[in-house]
Amino acid sequence: MADFTLYLKYKGGSRDSLEKAVTLLKAYLPKVVEKNANFSGSNAVLVDDGTTPTLAETDVIVYVVRNISKSVISAKGGSVALAEANENVLGLTDISKKISEVYFDRLYEGSPKELSGAAFHEAAHIKSNMDNSMHTGQDGFLKASPDYNGSPTDDNNKFLAKHLDRKVTMNGSY
Repeated sequence: MADFTLYLKYKGGSRDSLEKAVTLLKAYLPKVVEKNANFSGSNAVLVDDGTTPTLAETDVIVYVVRNISKSVISAKGGSVALAEANENVLGLTDISKKISEVYFDRLYEGSPKELSGAAFHEAAHIKSNMDNSMHTGQDGFLKASPDYNGSPTDDNNKFLAKHLDRKVTMNGSY
């Protein structure tokens, strides 16, 4: 049995907010892992820019960038048009490029709560390999316009747990 790790890679924003978001994710993820017998534990880890973590095939990395102009997705040839068109979009995932990111400047006053929720949301996109169709029938953190002022719902945890085994090759060096 393995552990599931969600990495937040610091590329911009308040380091303090990222550290607090990691603490919140450490509280959220055990409830996901307990719903998937193939995992024995979970972790959330903050990674500094310039550092490349060793990712297991089931781990996820979410880049936290200062703003959309610093987008990793865009830098790697992907489209961020959805986020450019809607300032309420806190993060994006490019399924084909296997890149997830959150825009720090769009968080309310650098809210660690919003950051942890957005990271959870983007991780669910990567693990499920679903674009915005993932939002259909979802509540809490996984709906189209999520409210991150709480914790992931039991249905959110079940959804992520269902896809936790999916192997993903993500790049932690961007």
